[in-house]
Amino acid sequence: MPRGRLSRTLAVAALLSVAACARSAGGPEPGAPQRPAVAVAEVEAIGPPRPDPSLLEIAWAKELDPLNVECANTGAKAAIRLYDADGSVDAGAVGAFSRVAADSNGEFPLRDRLVQLAVKTAHHFGSSSLVVVSGYRKPRTRSGDHHSKGEALDFRLPGVDYRQLAAYLRSLPRVGVGVYTDPRTHYVHLDVRDRSFHWLDASPPGVTWREAALPDSKQSARDASYTAEGDLPLDGRK
Repeated sequence: MPRGRLSRTLAVAALLSVAACARSAGGPEPGAPQRPAVAVAEVEAIGPPRPDPSLLEIAWAKELDPLNVECANTGAKAAIRLYDADGSVDAGAVGAFSRVAADSNGEFPLRDRLVQLAVKTAHHFGSSSLVVVSGYRKPRTRSGDHHSKGEALDFRLPGVDYRQLAAYLRSLPRVGVGVYTDPRTHYVHLDVRDRSFHWLDASPPGVTWREAALPDSKQSARDASYTAEGDLPLDGRK
């Protein structure tokens, strides 16, 4: 065979050999379009497929018993299931709580966080019922107060000492907690606010005396520790 023709034959054979090796190694064939490489870090960031959040169920939310809420002034009652199965607050349940809490002052929407803390507190004490003493109040001054903004609730838990109830509420961040100590009252005030404040009120029913502020050396640190998850009824649950 002529030397030139032999050289061309050997060159073609070498190219075919390289292509075969590339195919066996999983690489692209000669002339095939090149796909950009995906970095390992990108694959890890993507992770496994995520389920539709609307299909998720959270154990504590599904297992949480309804809270029986009653208004002391009207006798209105309702069983409130505050959380949906995915752990989100049910707006309809907040509305039902607000309607039960209404009295001669009229109905007014209560803040979600206020109702959450009421449910959390009842769960903490293992109480299946809550008695509302006062919820919304018509504003007495131009600026109003926490009651007139749907941010406050006076209540008691049947079978739970009002002092223990108040002590637990004072452990929560960003709340106002007042303790009504007259033997004819013995209920607790709870409101939601940015800076905690605690007090005692010995006023008899229908009388307003000056409140006595309670010292609170841990207020700043406790309020700074606030997280939305802390408002959930997760005491003793995983």
